[in-house]
Amino acid sequence: MIRTLFLLFLSTVLSGCGFHLRGQVELASVMSAPLVTGQDPELVTHLRQGLRQSGVNPVKDLAAATVIIDLATVEYSRWVNAIGSNGIATGYTLQYNVTYRVVERSGQVLVANSQLSFSRDLTYQSTQLLQKKEQEKALKASMRAEIVGRIIRRLSSAALNIQSLAVGQVVPV
Repeated sequence: MIRTLFLLFLSTVLSGCGFHLRGQVELASVMSAPLVTGQDPELVTHLRQGLRQSGVNPVKDLAAATVIIDLATVEYSRWVNAIGSNGIATGYTLQYNVTYRVVERSGQVLVANSQLSFSRDLTYQSTQLLQKKEQEKALKASMRAEIVGRIIRRLSSAALNIQSLAVGQVVPV
């Protein structure tokens, strides 16, 4: 059981930092001081940390912000996808849905409502309830890290497109 938890933890750590392995994501100057807002404090905190690692300085004051990254909806859900012979659930599907948008302080929409959706399957034996809780926690953290990485990569693409439009070039996103 300890070995399984260690392997799960290790895989979560490695998958959670996947965007670091691709190199630091460059964000344009329009994204230099983003304000991150949303109803999910954990995701807001992780997105701020990811932005810091990408070389920008997230702010907590609207007056200092260059853009606002609004995590409009964040939904985490799970449902049973497998039942054992004794009628007890032995597998779940975990789902993480996030809708976000990016606007300038002036109100101009830079990135319209964009949705990200991730699902992972969680299977376990009915005698390992503690393991189930730990696995679910690790999978949720892994999905959150993937969401942060994808948002930052999308911001990078959007920022490049915004810069090229200012110069008069079009860059496909």
